Amino acid sequence: MEVFWFWLMILLLLFAVFAWPTWPYTHDRWVYRRGGGWRYAPSGAAAALVLLLFLLVWFGLLVIALPWATAPVVVD
Repeated sequence: MEVFWFWLMILLLLFAVFAWPTWPYTHDRWVYRRGGGWRYAPSGAAAALVLLLFLLVWFGLLVIALPWATAPVVVD
């Protein structure tokens, strides 16, 4: 499953880069014809998903590592 999440993040990062509106092939395509911030929607959505996945992975690692990182309590 971790291989799937890794490749999903890689593909989303590639999509974020290749969907950037300054690439020549994006000038006359659907969302890129609109003005303003709509041209950045596909790239921004892919980047936001990658950041969300990184955040969830980091929280998961934090939750897994936290119980073993604390010192044991010795009661006399």
